[in-house]
Amino acid sequence: MADPPRDFSEFDMSWVGPAASLVSTAADLNRFFGLLIGGELLQAESLAQMQRTAPVRSFEGTMIDYGLGLHRRNEAGGTFWGHDGSVWGGGAITMTRADGRRQMTILVNRQRWNELDDSGRPVPHAIDGALEHLYSLALG
Repeated sequence: MADPPRDFSEFDMSWVGPAASLVSTAADLNRFFGLLIGGELLQAESLAQMQRTAPVRSFEGTMIDYGLGLHRRNEAGGTFWGHDGSVWGGGAITMTRADGRRQMTILVNRQRWNELDDSGRPVPHAIDGALEHLYSLALG
């Protein structure tokens, strides 16, 4: 909750472990998740295990279907698999349709824009609705 926003572009993100130490592009994420969901990186049994989901509360307070490193999103355009992540200064979400024929990767240069209410829960922000609309368009 950096208020006011700050430039974290040169911040050492290795404090969150190897996930944030990897620098990728949207094309990298699309290629990786395309290969993963397409069954080209793991045996079918391992991918199936990753896709066994349970309901989990996200940082934003919404419920998502989350498995072993993948989360499922059902949209009009089909079932999508992917992951999101954030660190100070930015975030990403990438989703690949189960048949591999559609992908979406969105990179944002600000994350956690919501203020917190008295109980510590995020208060909805206009950006939340705009992103949900973008997801629906991209995945529809």
